[in-house]
Order: sequence, then C-alpha cells, then structure tokens
Amino acid sequence: MKQKILNQTRLLYNKNGLSKVTARVICENLGISLGSFSYHFPDKKKILVSLYEEMLSEIQTVYEYIQEKEPNISTYLESHRLLFKVQEKYKFFYLNLFEILTNNPDINKIFSQNRVLEISMSKQLFRLYMEKGILKKDIPESQIERLIVVGQILNNFWPIDSEISPELERKNKLIHYMKSNCGLLEPYLEKKSEEEYHNYFKQLEKTVANNGYT
Repeated sequence: MKQKILNQTRLLYNKNGLSKVTARVICENLGISLGSFSYHFPDKKKILVSLYEEMLSEIQTVYEYIQEKEPNISTYLESHRLLFKVQEKYKFFYLNLFEILTNNPDINKIFSQNRVLEISMSKQLFRLYMEKGILKKDIPESQIERLIVVGQILNNFWPIDSEISPELERKNKLIHYMKSNCGLLEPYLEKKSEEEYHNYFKQLEKTVANNGYT
C-alpha cells in the first residue's frame, strides 16, 4: 500500500501541482481511508522525501550507466535521454523546485550535497572525454566550470520552459530537452564525435516522429 500511495501521489503532483493534492484527495483516488494513509505516512512531507529518494535512485542508475559504457558521445547523449525519462516521471519536483527546497530542509540538504557530487563527476567526465579525443583538448578549466554550471541550470529548469511553451508539442519535448542540455558540448566536439552527435540526433528525431519518446 505504501508504494501505491507514492505512485498515486506522484501522478497527482505531476497533473495538479503540490498545493491541490491533499491527503484526502490521495485517499479518494486510491479508495482508502485517511487512517490507512496516516498509518504509512503520518507526516505528509515524508511523501515528498520518499519520492525524492526514489528519483535519486533512478538518477543514480543513469550515472552508473554512463560510467559502465564505452566513453563516447553516443553514451553521453543516451544517458541524457534516460535522465529525461526520469525527469518526466517526477516532473512535479522540477516544476516546484523552489517551493520544495524552501519548505523541506531534509530534501534541500540532500539536493545541495548532490549538486557538489554532480559537479565533481562532470569535471571527471570532461577530463576523460578530452583525454579520449571526444572533446577538444584545449578547453580552459574556467570554461569547463561555466559549462557545468549552465548545464545544471538547464537540467533543473528546462521542464518549466517546456510547460510554458505552447508551441512545443508533447512528442517534441525530448528533442527540446536533448538539444538544450546536450547542445552545450557541440562547439567543443572533435570531428568524429561531431559526426556521431549529428547522426544520433537524426536517428532520435526519426524515432520520435514515428513512435513518440516513450
């Protein structure tokens, strides 16, 4: 029942936002009593913490993917496609990021710690890609740091942009995300990686046009 509550709450948060989803609304959608709900979640804020931990676990799986696979630009792009799926699944978190971090110190603390880890991991990835000839070798450290910071901003706030862009069809959200977040690296790719980059997007656009992004 606990997992059912989490799944239903996530769907309601994604659809209606945080403020409109009360314990009573969750119970009505699941057909359970408030007593049953309170047994699993006596404090409603713990639902947010549990959902955030679930999301982090899925993001960690993506990080493991990029570490295990052959280092190339296709691996990098594919990892972002996987991250997109996680962010779509938990899009309420990004659409309400400031509110969640402000009102939930436990989540804020974990979020801040993860930002530091992500920066460290991104720097290691940049150095590896420069060493392997995927990226140009003469990228200044200051530019690497700037790209990482801008990448984090894009990653955290692109869902808001996609929601307020009426011209953006649902099936094109993946392409929008990928080009916004991964396009930062395009000017720094070596020729072979640049060709691989464009071929990946050609195939992705074809797949999305035929099947959507699911």
